[in-house]
This record gives sequence, structure tokens and C-alpha cells, in this order.
Amino acid sequence: MQYALYYYDMCPFCQRVLRALPNVNVKVEKRNVLKDQQHRKHQQKETGRTTVPCLLVKDDNGKENWMFESADIIQYLKSQ
Repeated sequence: MQYALYYYDMCPFCQRVLRALPNVNVKVEKRNVLKDQQHRKHQQKETGRTTVPCLLVKDDNGKENWMFESADIIQYLKSQ
């Protein structure tokens, strides 16, 4: 499984997820959508939304699942 968090620094909900990352047992790539517009464009293309935080979960077969809502993201990552 691969994990990527779409976020930006000034978003309080993103900060909530970022603070939780040291307490999870998986590696999560951080993708700042304001510093790299390609990340924002990819998220918008795949989800139709630019809302952050957003977690991309890609399984070993390449299937992508996108998750919004900071509390849901934290709960999911802690369960992995």
C-alpha cells in the first residue's frame, strides 16, 4: 500500500492530520498542493475536488481510493 496526503500548511484540518503522522505505522508521502500545482491538478482530475486534507491510498494493484475529512484520515491511518 502507498499513501499520499494532499495538504497545505495553513489549513488547520491539514495540521491536525500532519500532527498525527508521527503516531502511525505507515509511511505517508506529503504532497503540498500550493507548492506543487501538479499535485492539486492530479487530485482535482481524480476526485473532482480540491478540498484538503485528502489522503490517496493506492493498493498493490494500482487501485486508488481517495479519502477526505481529517478525523477519518487519522482514524484510518492509525488502524493500518
